Amino acid sequence: MDRIFLVSDTAKSNKKMLERLKIDEDDIFPTEDDSCIDEIINRIEKERDDLVEYRERLKLFEQFKSYMEDARFKDLDEITPEMLLFFNPETGEFEKPKHRYNGKKPVIGIFFDDVQSTPIMASKRFRNLAIKARHVGAFDSGETPLGCSLFIAIQNWTSVGQEGVPKSIRGNLTCCAIYKTGNWKELELLTTELSGVIPKNEIMKHYDYVMNVDPKNRHNFLFVDLFPKKEHPSPFRLNYVDFIVD
Repeated sequence: MDRIFLVSDTAKSNKKMLERLKIDEDDIFPTEDDSCIDEIINRIEKERDDLVEYRERLKLFEQFKSYMEDARFKDLDEITPEMLLFFNPETGEFEKPKHRYNGKKPVIGIFFDDVQSTPIMASKRFRNLAIKARHVGAFDSGETPLGCSLFIAIQNWTSVGQEGVPKSIRGNLTCCAIYKTGNWKELELLTTELSGVIPKNEIMKHYDYVMNVDPKNRHNFLFVDLFPKKEHPSPFRLNYVDFIVD
């Protein structure tokens, strides 16, 4: 990830665990209302605008590059307004345009942590973002949008008011990390809803394996990839990296 937005009220208490994500403090939002969704979308679109501007300036730079490198060009009076875009008065040099990600489309993530029982979970903006996440930061040219990936950490699967993951979001999952739960009915519903892609009995078999492979480790989880890549040997993993192959 090149940039991560965090929506959470527990960011300060989890500061040590979150340090390695290198999230800018200005990209951390509270869950008190859903206006942060619009602000995050605006910032993603600003990333797109910065990339478009960089591309345009780079084209202009290439047009003037041969002239700027001409040995005969020594008189600053010959500088045109366009060329001033590339002139650094501190160094007295013409410099190539710079971009935060060196011209690469940034990979963007939004992490929703501890948002259970908050206004975010009942927000139409939140549900709409889950549906259109890959379309955020669209280009006028029609090229692939910047898009963003959503990561939602939640304690309950079902939704009663603001108590769980709304159905509109559950139906748009691409991956799911299932930790140990004592609620059989909830596990039954979760595996049933995922069974449209992967057979329920397969999910349960691998869930039982992960929960019993090391009973003392309460942090193990079954990672289910609903859309695994062709080179992946299995849609199931023990935690994030260890594929489970029958």
